[in-house]
Amino acid sequence: MTGMAEAMSSTGKDVLVLSDGKKTLDDEKKKYKIKRFSGWKPYRRRRKALYLKKITENNNIEAIYADSWKSVEYLKQVNVKIVVLAHGTEIPKKYFDNFYAYLNIKKRRIIKSYANCQTIAANSAYTRDLMIASLKINSDKIKIIHPGIDIYGDFISDEDRENVKKIIKNASPIISTLARVEKRKGHKFVINAISELKSKYPNMLYLVAGKGPYLDEIKKYVKMLNLEKNVRFLGWITEPEKSLVLQSSDVFIMTPSQVGESIEGFGMVFIDAAFHGIASIGTLSGGISDAVIDNKTGLLCEEGNQDSITKNIDKLLSDKELRVELGSNGKERARSEYSWTAKVNEYLNL
Repeated sequence: MTGMAEAMSSTGKDVLVLSDGKKTLDDEKKKYKIKRFSGWKPYRRRRKALYLKKITENNNIEAIYADSWKSVEYLKQVNVKIVVLAHGTEIPKKYFDNFYAYLNIKKRRIIKSYANCQTIAANSAYTRDLMIASLKINSDKIKIIHPGIDIYGDFISDEDRENVKKIIKNASPIISTLARVEKRKGHKFVINAISELKSKYPNMLYLVAGKGPYLDEIKKYVKMLNLEKNVRFLGWITEPEKSLVLQSSDVFIMTPSQVGESIEGFGMVFIDAAFHGIASIGTLSGGISDAVIDNKTGLLCEEGNQDSITKNIDKLLSDKELRVELGSNGKERARSEYSWTAKVNEYLNL
């Protein structure tokens, strides 16, 4: 939403963002206006809806872009076009309400919210198809728009470069995963592959950036497999550090699979990797096949298939020419199709 607001402002649009939390000094430096709301979440969302309704009556507003269905749940009877972004992870996957009563209320809330909007911008074909199957949304109401990426990035300091150099040292090859550390992201599949491949690549290093509920468990798993020298946990990292980790990587990998209701709706981090010219390995899960073009910008494995994941890691690490080709293709695609300069027009055209 930050990228969208920046890009829309750059086209000359007068943009107002309704955001959470307390006002910061950075708010005044933005090209767009920010109005913040605090307090208990349900109350906060109602206040935003009332404020939106009020300003639509008193101002000439072209459109409202909502980050999810929750942001328009309480917004009623406004004479302004509403576009809601859909990400996949927030859409219920179960289709049999009788057996999943706990989803009934959520489903009704989502369907009712979508009824308030004119267009749903789905982040992938998977998300679109899921809404049609699970929520019975009319396909004409849904447009697929992949998220945009800030191709300019943040300033990278000498200190950032030194910090990443200290982490990597003389390790090679480098594999990285930048994601919230939760079970469905598939970190264990990569760790198992490293355990199998470390005799062939004794100096390989797997960089895991991110925090999450699964972090302690995979740390114990790495220790159990005696892979402390081959796996390094970075925790939360800054945008410049993220950029440097990707630049230093030979392969970016994230191998999600569906866990309960949770699944990868698109996988924007694959586009981040592609922007840096890094070939990716993903899985045929959720909307990842929209983010990674198999055998063109990366390799896709069968979801949950350890043998496929291990073989594809070995394939890319052992074939530099293929890595470079896939990375180059991905870079061209990321910069031409996913820069906010180009992407913003897709949203404005709605």
